Amino acid sequence: MTFDRDPFVQFLLEEAGRPLTARQLLDRLQVPADSEAAFLTFLQERVNAGDAVEIKGGQYAHPSRVDLVVGRIQAHKDGFGFVIPDDPTQRDLYVKPLGLKGAMHGDRVVTRPERRGRRPEGRVIRILTRARSLLIGRIRIRKKSTVVIPLEERLTQPIAVNRDEILGATDGQVVQVEITAYADAEHPAEGQVTQILGNPGEPDVEAKAIALQHGIPVEFPPKVLAQASKVPDQVREADLEGRRDLRHLPFVTIDGESARDFDDAVCSTALEGGNFSLWVAIADVSHYVREGSVLDQEAFARGTSTYFPDRVFPMLPERLSNGICSLNPKVDRLAMVAELTFSRGGRCQQAEFYPAVICSRHRLTYTVVAEVLRDPDCQAAGQYADVAHDLWRMGELARAIRTRRQERGTIDFDLPQAEIILDTQGRPEDIVRSQRNWAHFLIEEFMIAANEAVAEFLTKADIPLPYRVHGEPDPDRVEEFRRFVHNFGYTLKGKTKLHPKDFQDLLRQVEGKPEERMIHHMMLRSMKKAEYTPVNVGHFGLASEAYAHFTSPIRRYPDLILHRHLKAAVRTRRPTRKWRDQARQYLAADACPHLSLRERAAESAEREAVSWKKCQFMADKVGSVHWGYITGVASFGAFVELEEFFVEGLVHVSGLGDDFYHYSEELRRLIGERTRRTFRIGDRLQVRVDRVNVDRRQIDFALVRDETE
Repeated sequence: MTFDRDPFVQFLLEEAGRPLTARQLLDRLQVPADSEAAFLTFLQERVNAGDAVEIKGGQYAHPSRVDLVVGRIQAHKDGFGFVIPDDPTQRDLYVKPLGLKGAMHGDRVVTRPERRGRRPEGRVIRILTRARSLLIGRIRIRKKSTVVIPLEERLTQPIAVNRDEILGATDGQVVQVEITAYADAEHPAEGQVTQILGNPGEPDVEAKAIALQHGIPVEFPPKVLAQASKVPDQVREADLEGRRDLRHLPFVTIDGESARDFDDAVCSTALEGGNFSLWVAIADVSHYVREGSVLDQEAFARGTSTYFPDRVFPMLPERLSNGICSLNPKVDRLAMVAELTFSRGGRCQQAEFYPAVICSRHRLTYTVVAEVLRDPDCQAAGQYADVAHDLWRMGELARAIRTRRQERGTIDFDLPQAEIILDTQGRPEDIVRSQRNWAHFLIEEFMIAANEAVAEFLTKADIPLPYRVHGEPDPDRVEEFRRFVHNFGYTLKGKTKLHPKDFQDLLRQVEGKPEERMIHHMMLRSMKKAEYTPVNVGHFGLASEAYAHFTSPIRRYPDLILHRHLKAAVRTRRPTRKWRDQARQYLAADACPHLSLRERAAESAEREAVSWKKCQFMADKVGSVHWGYITGVASFGAFVELEEFFVEGLVHVSGLGDDFYHYSEELRRLIGERTRRTFRIGDRLQVRVDRVNVDRRQIDFALVRDETE
């Protein structure tokens, strides 16, 4: 007999009139005698997950029924913390340092609220799961003690280590330590050094430290590399069985100059009546990474590739990601193909999916393709004369698809991003605006079209899949954003029922205005994060009814899952109901929650890596003066992003100098007590670089003057 979480939680919330012992639960839920042991295991799993709590007398209840809060600790470098509840309707709880009871940043805990003062407080009564058993820090060797000081400031407790277990590390080096005993009220945490990364400040050491701090593996285990070495380096005759031969079609890959792994190749032909055929070929990673294999387990654990300015920590070993799985030019490659038919107006009229073999004609870059699209007589058009007409046709099709997508209300956050230019030593020598052109849009439109077509096909076929969903924005956050843009003289339409078009219309109004970047950022903050889930709620930002990730299986594990399920759907023998039920359970309980978390970890690591490089770049610019815009305001000061470099720093409130400034929560601005001078998001300021702390990824600015003076 199996037990499901949701009915059990519903029972605790709605039917259990009081806390119940395990025996009472067995009786009330009518668990057969031969399933009692399985239920008790299930009950303990629910306690460990925070769905139930055990209280005095061996009784169980839902946390909310006994005034307990389950959530995750968000620690502060000064020792206190907050509990962020799992239930979004509950308020965050402030926890004093002593109330943490040894809980560390990221731990999931059970907290007892204590109403003191104006803000909700609480204290940790049980730690459910630890966020980490490994951490990165600097080792400090003294006469009487040896400790590792975590690099993460929110991990405030040093880890005591035995001098015999430091692997020969020297004072000040960056190391990885495994926690063997967590701290409690009387004892510090203990651990042992498992890896020496090296001396602080070295590029390799810093990059690996950032990755490991966020749980990103930096090396592949030997057994994974051993299995990867056995994968063939070229397509074999036996691999072609059951595949369509598309090697005659003029596929091309279009990527950035530095790309080394090519997930996708495209080609297009014209049909009668002005219609188009589009083939989107995606690397058939699932042919080489068998489900359940050592390679597969490692790819699932990583979840995604992680990209730093100077390196990548890939999901798959290089032999696969840059070799047999990559759609390199002039060689046969296996692919899963989406063959799509479009009307002249950009409507997808028909879609077919199948495994194939292709041979890409050329490895093209965005720069080259944009030049060909812009000027039919350019040198690049002559160099790639065999595919130039295909590129022009694809450009025409992409414009039609993009126009149609915009008509339905998709939100395009197309702001320039920072591109960090590195020298041969990996040090930043410049930060420039990244260039996006029509070649970028062409590939973007084709990938979105393929993703939507696959999601629609599998949905109609009742095949479970990891949807990429983006829920409707929270009404309270939207109202807050509405008030924010009103301060700039703009109005967000759609008060009763929001539609993506309402946001799109606003973005058109602010295009080219000084406040454009800030309004883009605040709009993003008002929206929910996209995530993976087996339940389709649509994609609000794309105004799409069904969306999934199909186009990047080399670097995203959800795409690999989707490829496997797509293959199951197009086989002659359709999947059984049992297979579908098991697939849905796997997606809901294991894959989607894990892969969403891995994506967040990679994004967090990537942000820190960019901050690291930006701080390195600004380190020799202390004293220089620049113009910038306020991107955020808090009680302690204003965050300013420099126009020239896309670098953000803090102007501390103490540095404003001419008055006492107080933060208005309602107006989201700093207001001078005497002068009534204000600082708000979007204001243009001239600042001086005051301090740069590369280790802490912090840049401090001093106000020189603002544009209104």
